[in-house]
Amino acid sequence: MTARLSEALRRLADDVPPARVPAGLFDAARTRHRRRRAVVAGALAVLVLLLGTGYALHPVALTLPASPRHDAPGLPTRLVDPPLRTASVRASAPGTAAMLFGGPAVRTNWFETRMAVVAADDDRYRVLNGDPAVAGFEAMLSPDGRYVWMGASLLDLTSGRTTTDRPDGYPLAFAPNGKRLVYADDDTTFTSPNTYSTPYVGVYDRDHGTDVLRVRVGTTWVPPGRTAALSPDGGDLALQLRDEVWLARVDDAGADRVAEPYRKLPLAGGRLAGAGSWLPDGRSVAVLGRSTCTDCPVPSYRRTWTLVPRSTVDGTPLAGAAFPPLRSRSFVQLLGWRSADEAVALVGVPGPAAVDSPEEHDVAWGPYHEVGTEAVELVVLRRGATAPEVLFRTPEGITDLSVAADLAIDGAVRESGRPHYGPPSFWALAVGFILAVLVALPVLSWLRRRRARRSDRLLRGG
Repeated sequence: MTARLSEALRRLADDVPPARVPAGLFDAARTRHRRRRAVVAGALAVLVLLLGTGYALHPVALTLPASPRHDAPGLPTRLVDPPLRTASVRASAPGTAAMLFGGPAVRTNWFETRMAVVAADDDRYRVLNGDPAVAGFEAMLSPDGRYVWMGASLLDLTSGRTTTDRPDGYPLAFAPNGKRLVYADDDTTFTSPNTYSTPYVGVYDRDHGTDVLRVRVGTTWVPPGRTAALSPDGGDLALQLRDEVWLARVDDAGADRVAEPYRKLPLAGGRLAGAGSWLPDGRSVAVLGRSTCTDCPVPSYRRTWTLVPRSTVDGTPLAGAAFPPLRSRSFVQLLGWRSADEAVALVGVPGPAAVDSPEEHDVAWGPYHEVGTEAVELVVLRRGATAPEVLFRTPEGITDLSVAADLAIDGAVRESGRPHYGPPSFWALAVGFILAVLVALPVLSWLRRRRARRSDRLLRGG
């Protein structure tokens, strides 16, 4: 650079007026910086709070309310479909339950094995994963409503935790007092082309922590649900194998806990009536006769079930007036007896388009959830009556049901109140935070642009 050019630049710089800084410019910049820092700190605090709360609610079973809202436990007068925000049993234990239920209304595309329970003393709803058990068959509620038994898990609803005091097999039935469990060994044997064989069926005593009876099978598959029943004292087992009911006694078991059946009752196409099949005297067991109806409520479903108590001494039907027929009913599960003349049962109601298909007593025989069932009814069957008394019917979309047998037999019913679904789950909190952030970001961006425009106007005005 030449001396003349340097001199010209210096003169030019001397002629430029000094820059004027608007009043309050640095204070405004410092205020904006503090606000941004406060917003970021607040967002981080909310994130930590939400994540910490979600983590705290997720793994720990919360305690129940100090006192129920109802005077006495009972079956609710109505059921509702639990929304997606409903807490799980493991996250928030519901306590002793009145009903375990499922169906299309409870399941979703994201939760295909979802089931729900409702508490006996209040309308506390909780959900659990059946994986892939069906309520009332592969998953069942204990008579007192405390436990859910599904697959290899025995879930305590008062704590939300599984207990190890259970047999190693899939469930068939609870004893009436809930202390003994009937199970089938799940180590099935396959015989081509389509036959499975269950090695044995056992009776597990929870007080002793061991089997008290085993019955060798090895010739057929024993499906879960309504295929076994224990007598009121837990000493006798009734087990359906194909077209027979085998009767075995715990007292006949040897040192290896194995006993041979002392009697086999032919069914002639019928079924064992379910876990409550034994009459109160312990010397009679109820079976279901199957026939065809003509004036069927569902014309395409012409199946009729008839309850027939039979003596375990000689297998003959007991004398007395007949129980009412169950026409166009897909299944019957006897829960127990109020007296020798009055039984309580769950029955499946087929839809108008359901078709009664023949059964095969093999792996193809699927008594878990009959195809076409659209509802389940809780009924009372009385000798001499012309029709069952319907106590309860599931709403649309709830097609699988298991109830606390003790409440059903006692007739304990409570009025349903306002349902509540427990604390929000972790994923719900996470989704809520993400939505909050997605809403907050555009708002913060708009506020920042607005402040920038105000600053520009101040600078131009200065």
